[in-house]
Amino acid sequence: MPQAAGACGQLTGFLAEARAVCGEAFVQDGAAIEPRYLQPARYAAGQAAALVRPGHRDEAARVLALAAACGLRVVVQGAHTGLVRAGTPDDAQGEVLLSTERLREVFELDLLDRTLRVSSGYRLSEINERLEPHGLWFPVDLSADPSIGGMVAHNTGGTRMLRYGDVRANTLALEVVLAEPAGQVVRFGQGLQKDNSALAMGQLFIGSSGSLGLVSEVTIKLSPLPRQRAVALVAPSSLDEVFPLYAEVMQRWGGLVSAFEGISRAALEAGLHGQDVARWFDGQLPDYAMLIELSSELPAEQLALGGLLQGWLEQEFETGRVRDAVLDADEAIWGLRHRISEGLRTQGKVIGLDLSLPRRHFMRFRARGAEWLAQRFPQLRLADFGHLGDGGMHFNMVWPVDAGEWTAEQELALRDGLYALVAELGGSISAEHGVGPQLQAAYRAHWMRVEPGVLDWARRVQMLWDPHGRMGKVDWGG
Repeated sequence: MPQAAGACGQLTGFLAEARAVCGEAFVQDGAAIEPRYLQPARYAAGQAAALVRPGHRDEAARVLALAAACGLRVVVQGAHTGLVRAGTPDDAQGEVLLSTERLREVFELDLLDRTLRVSSGYRLSEINERLEPHGLWFPVDLSADPSIGGMVAHNTGGTRMLRYGDVRANTLALEVVLAEPAGQVVRFGQGLQKDNSALAMGQLFIGSSGSLGLVSEVTIKLSPLPRQRAVALVAPSSLDEVFPLYAEVMQRWGGLVSAFEGISRAALEAGLHGQDVARWFDGQLPDYAMLIELSSELPAEQLALGGLLQGWLEQEFETGRVRDAVLDADEAIWGLRHRISEGLRTQGKVIGLDLSLPRRHFMRFRARGAEWLAQRFPQLRLADFGHLGDGGMHFNMVWPVDAGEWTAEQELALRDGLYALVAELGGSISAEHGVGPQLQAAYRAHWMRVEPGVLDWARRVQMLWDPHGRMGKVDWGG
């Protein structure tokens, strides 16, 4: 790792040079750094030697070169919506926080190819707002509003991954500012749908949590906006029916299925906080519910999705596999789903695990995890929900306000026990949030259990792109 700039007396020189490059207003240091850049979503505030907000890729490249010359480590930050601290610095002497929010010089839409070449500072909401008049969107749909660079860095999936795939599946090219040689700009790919003319090295930067270089630009493929959607919140007669119903829906409608979510009763209650529960399932919330969405680019005159979904549900009522459902409330249903995290935060401290499991073990993990919690941490309230259709699970727990202090030792024991169960069942400890400092120890333990050789090869890759340890917060070698 580089020597701290504060120790070598070069921080003052870095600040002067960075201000000359980016402008006085876009470089802050010490107590002058705005708190919003240091406060992550779930954890305690970080600290940094400086905050730099370049306005152009070339400025970002010069800042990386300056930081390397002064022995400073660089932490790249997008919209700071991440949940694993990968964009939060923690060294007041040796780390520069580089925000990409002003990297917005490129927005090139190709309507024929349905691709967008875009700078990393654009937010998802801005991209889709500008695409909407053209009948297009970037369909990696999240409840947060991240930057496109941050989405690439963490390979986000979202609620509609079942149909559209994750960021990796929708990325055609990347432009990256490298850590070594510091400040060198490299473009991986030409933005083509089909291209096997070179090694796909850009894929290494997708999901790297900002540890291999700064993603300054991305070319993404776009999808037509659906002309219609049909959404239902469905109460199965039992948990045993959840995956048979999923299999039936996928067999029946395939590519029309854009979302298949699972929501526990505790998560439903959190999503409904402050609302009248009586309008949902006549006030009798089920132990578990499925959020099913069909969508199509065809108009309703050609294919009436609402009628298809309603007809199928009526059949399932008769078979007894479905006991109740809410229809014709698309916005209200999705509103409930997206309010769950907010509702949980009002109940106490949220400990969130972002997991992925094979579908055959999904309910087994849920049952065994709940039993383990009841034995070891009976005060924790489980409120799991997530992307059931693609195996993703937000195994979120709440430590109540009146339960006293939640300690670091307790969280370490909690994560260690549950992650061991995830590894036993062939799952992933980070489905889409990324690794970051929050999961560094668990990442190392997970891969030592699964395949120790992975850590050695990950170390080699990181040393290739960043041999001096100048970038990011993740040590992929463990």
